[in-house]
Amino acid sequence: MSATTENSDSHEKEDAPARVTAHIQTKTKKVLFTGALAALATILTKGAIAYRIRQRKELAHVRAGSNMIETAMGPVEYRMSGKGPAVVIVHGSPGGYDQAFAFSRLIDSQQYTYIAPSRPGYLRTPLTSGASPEEQADLYAALLDALEIEQAMIIGISGGGPSSLQFALRYPERCRSLVMISGVAQHYSEQELKQARPAWQRPLKDLYERLTMFDPFLYFLSSIVRLLPGSASTAELLQSVTLYHLRKVGYKNDMQQFEAIKGYPLEKITVPTLAVHGTSDDEVPFDHARTLERMIPHVKLLAIEGGGHMIFYTHARTVMPILRDFLADR
Repeated sequence: MSATTENSDSHEKEDAPARVTAHIQTKTKKVLFTGALAALATILTKGAIAYRIRQRKELAHVRAGSNMIETAMGPVEYRMSGKGPAVVIVHGSPGGYDQAFAFSRLIDSQQYTYIAPSRPGYLRTPLTSGASPEEQADLYAALLDALEIEQAMIIGISGGGPSSLQFALRYPERCRSLVMISGVAQHYSEQELKQARPAWQRPLKDLYERLTMFDPFLYFLSSIVRLLPGSASTAELLQSVTLYHLRKVGYKNDMQQFEAIKGYPLEKITVPTLAVHGTSDDEVPFDHARTLERMIPHVKLLAIEGGGHMIFYTHARTVMPILRDFLADR
């Protein structure tokens, strides 16, 4: 045997343990990777099952919490609670009777009968019951008729603002007072607002909008919130934008209707009015509140310095006592 052959045999013998070790490491990595994929698949499957169960429970809960009533304008879903003077609470975009009912709990007063309707296109109220703010105002009057209630105070939250303004304009004899909470009061376009933002903020805004319309994320977030003390109202507000597939028709209609607003004759509103708005609201700009202050004769503006769109919740200790006093004076 030559020296070269002997050296080759020697190297092969020396490399054999290294090849065995490398082979074992490769198999170990494959096993670990396969195991990790299996574990991830199990987690995702269990998560999907848990989400479907949660979604079915939430759907049953939302349907069980409201009533349907036939009115002259068509069917409407609503929830009514309490005793005393009537207060119609008009939810935002998106929303439903459940959002309005959650707001009534923040008011924390047992002196009123709270009426929380789902606006057309939201939850079980069909869009045929009133697409425009004017028609929705007529629907509120028809709902009061069906409930045999002559007069009511009305609170418009965010996207509930235009129809609340129309109720005050079209039914002054039935509207005891008007409250606008971060309310849309004039022409409103999400796209125009988005384009007015700095370019770097637009993707963040898009992400925020997608997350707030993505049920799995909202369910996950509400599960965490429920673990915090005193978080019941927060969880209720989060739940009021879940089940987006039951709210998207109303939301799409709202955006079309709000873009078409040319201006309302707000100077003709004669009822006492309270406008509450954050000066740093980036959803419904503070200009909307300024318009109300400038045009409505009997209006009080509560401007929350530095407040955002959710001031009724983030600044509840300031807002709710003033709102309660305003309602009590009516």
